[in-house]
Amino acid sequence: MDRVALRGHLSGSVPISIAAHLAALLLLFIIPLAADVVIPIPSSQMPEYVRVMPLPPPPAFVPARAARPSPATPREGPAVPLEAPKSIQPEPADPGPPLNLPGAAPGGLPADLGGIGAVGPPVVPPPPDPPKPAGPVRAAQLPELPRKIVDVHPVYPEIARAAHVEGTVMLEAVLDPAGRVTQLRVVKSIPLLDQAALDAVRQWRYTPSMYGGRPVSVLMTITIRFTLQQ
Repeated sequence: MDRVALRGHLSGSVPISIAAHLAALLLLFIIPLAADVVIPIPSSQMPEYVRVMPLPPPPAFVPARAARPSPATPREGPAVPLEAPKSIQPEPADPGPPLNLPGAAPGGLPADLGGIGAVGPPVVPPPPDPPKPAGPVRAAQLPELPRKIVDVHPVYPEIARAAHVEGTVMLEAVLDPAGRVTQLRVVKSIPLLDQAALDAVRQWRYTPSMYGGRPVSVLMTITIRFTLQQ
């Protein structure tokens, strides 16, 4: 009994529920779609910030003028004869550069044309004498070495002889223009023999030395050999 009543109650409420849902869907979707939609009408006037200044008119077209060709300047050159010559004349010979002869007048011609023998090679002056040196000249620079004309042998010192000392003493001597020994300096020394060598060389005499045609002082080296005789 109860089941029959419940089934009858449910069968009556289901159609009502379906109808309610359909009504809700109709209100939510179909009615808004069917309603009149108002479309906005665009404004016929544009806002101020959209307006643009009109473009300037294009410049007037001016055709370019063609440049006139300037008349060609005639080149300077030899004049062309208008008429042909009656005969051909030979060309004049080239005289060449003027001669620079001694005693020549302006223009290269000699002042005296007395004969061909007057023209000769130029005279070369002799070279000047070498300047005179300020100091003594070394013997190796002289054209001729001085020659010894007075010779004095050195005296062997007794102390060197007793000590059996022998060897070579080398001196540097300066000769005056007359050939006399004026200065002496020991270059290679043997103490027991130096003074004997100096005393002997101071008495030597040489021939005068010439350099550039003038007598000069000479710087030379003198060696003296001391040897003990057995």
